[in-house]
Amino acid sequence: MTETTHRDYPELLDDIDEFAGHLDPRERVGALYGLIAPLLDRAEQEDEEISDDPALSSAGVVRALRAAAAGEPTDADALHEALIILGLAFSEDQDRERGPVAQSAFSAAGWLRLRAGRDLRAGDLADDEDPVPPYASSPFTRIVDLLAWTRSGQLYACWEDAPAHPELGDLPAATRELRAIRREIAGWAVGGG
Repeated sequence: MTETTHRDYPELLDDIDEFAGHLDPRERVGALYGLIAPLLDRAEQEDEEISDDPALSSAGVVRALRAAAAGEPTDADALHEALIILGLAFSEDQDRERGPVAQSAFSAAGWLRLRAGRDLRAGDLADDEDPVPPYASSPFTRIVDLLAWTRSGQLYACWEDAPAHPELGDLPAATRELRAIRREIAGWAVGGG
């Protein structure tokens, strides 16, 4: 097994961007949802009430997202706002157990924005805030970057900072997940899903 270096991570992101570029935009969005969907199970199981106005639960938000992904008509702005609220509710205390649930919601919000092809209402976030980290080269790979850390069960840490501050996160674990994502996306690009 080869040792992971901090240079491996951005190279993998670039490869993923290249593979994704070979996909039709709908296939690209579908592939990305396929990466996010399994991560939403935990938020759905939590079924925590996340807002009083209107009454929102984490399970209800996930069900609405799954319906939207299945092609059912949806108010993308309202769903995006609900995903942001869900992410914020689960990230309030920076809990290492709840953080990946928040990151899953933020990834799904980013996915919904890509699917809509426009900015969507973000509720409690300021206009210039984006819960998806900005360190990758495209909106697609920014979401993938967040997913690599989420799938490895970690709070997000910028891959540029991780080597100097290993207490922030396990870069080799995130890199392994990124390699797995690369294989999945490459399979979509080559085999069409």
